Amino acid sequence: MEEFGSTPRPGSPWTQDDEAFADGADPVAQGRAAVLRNARHQTSLIYVNALDHLITLARILGGDGAMPLFSQASVSRVVCEAAVRFAWLMDPGVSSAKRLVRDAVALHLSAEERSRGVRALPAERFPTQAYQQMLDSCRSEQTSVRELIEGAGMTFAASRKGNVKTRLEMHSPKADVPLKINISKLMASLLPDSPGWYNVGSSVSHSFYWGLRDVDQSRPGESLVLTPNMLDVGAAAESAISASALMLDHCGRMTGHDPAAHVQRAQQRRAQVDALMKRATTSAWAHVPADRHRSGSSPTSGLTHDAVDPMSQRHTAG
Repeated sequence: MEEFGSTPRPGSPWTQDDEAFADGADPVAQGRAAVLRNARHQTSLIYVNALDHLITLARILGGDGAMPLFSQASVSRVVCEAAVRFAWLMDPGVSSAKRLVRDAVALHLSAEERSRGVRALPAERFPTQAYQQMLDSCRSEQTSVRELIEGAGMTFAASRKGNVKTRLEMHSPKADVPLKINISKLMASLLPDSPGWYNVGSSVSHSFYWGLRDVDQSRPGESLVLTPNMLDVGAAAESAISASALMLDHCGRMTGHDPAAHVQRAQQRRAQVDALMKRATTSAWAHVPADRHRSGSSPTSGLTHDAVDPMSQRHTAG
């Protein structure tokens, strides 16, 4: 990734963006260059977030001889979400104009989410002045981002009823993007080898029963007998590997490099994990959950074999 990012090649989508939105004397050009700079800073931090969680995942997956019960799912989910956001922003398959509007949408959503989080805090738990400073800071960021976007020649388009902003539009060159990033759809389209994995990670993060019960070999009413579910552990590793390949692919193609060799190595690593998971289903040392409590359980990655078909077993969650 560092190699690709530090040496973008002439004619690549990256340099095309530089040329299309070069900082100039025109205020709109200056605004577009500023959007591009801020968006690239955001994308760099998304990459660092993914890398940080990849390193953490490597540490918790048996590095000390122990195996986690749940944390691999939530950590892998962060890697996957970061990867699809990164790929959506660094998409070499769309125009420079489309990428810039996506960049602006991501900046807008970030400011809105920050404001929503602060406004959800109970005001009575903070000194009045401190709470007001937080609100003012959020409003200031929202205003700055809106002015940056509008100064770059983009407009917020409302719904047909006219009361809700739904899209961000740029008229010259023409491009428009919804004011929403649907992570579930991005996961399905950009990480098709891991269907349903985003929901698995979500079930663990939110402590839904269906996402937790597969590590327990007891029945309701009995003392817990906890053992890592090897299919979920493998799915977490496989999904994170695919996510890293996705980022390598988009970063390489955006900067004019050929990422094929790096992507192939990631695919080989995923295949090695898949082979281990297939062995696990027939090994006495590995816990593969049986249907004790219900019909089916949480969805997992696309591991299929004769002994157990995790996709058919795991996609009937109630």
